Amino acid sequence: MNSVPYIEKTRAYYRRKGFREVYRYARHEDGPLTPLRKPLAQSRLVLISSAGIDVAPLEGARPVPFRSANVGPKDQVEVFDIPSDTPAERLVYVTGAHNRQESAMLDIDAFFPTTRLRELREEGRIGSLAPRYLRIRPAYSQRKTLELDAPEVLRRCRAMDVDLALLVPV
Repeated sequence: MNSVPYIEKTRAYYRRKGFREVYRYARHEDGPLTPLRKPLAQSRLVLISSAGIDVAPLEGARPVPFRSANVGPKDQVEVFDIPSDTPAERLVYVTGAHNRQESAMLDIDAFFPTTRLRELREEGRIGSLAPRYLRIRPAYSQRKTLELDAPEVLRRCRAMDVDLALLVPV
């Protein structure tokens, strides 16, 4: 399988859009990765994504306005919960913050793999899933991510007693 040259594709996309400055990706050589303290089959996993995912209201229910992933104050925490027992059919992609020429984002499980995670839990490969998945609004601000959103994600992960996180950036 060939890898996608994501960084160069992204830079070329923004050059075509007229941006003069190249986006500077965060780089952390000393990331706080920690070995698992127990086997995966006994661990609780949380899914964390920057995808603009929300839960669609049930048919016949009063419509609930979606929390857009592209609007809101830039100086507040923007971490949203999604119940982990939500079926993929009820999840919707609510933002256009992706390269629409490369993907229509129609297959939710391709970038928010809830169905496969439940299968892995049922097979006994994962001990359990956190009661809520987490979605972070992509702000493209390393400062905001490090100072506001990441500490809130960590707080919620600790409150849910998770052992590991699957990070799925979009």
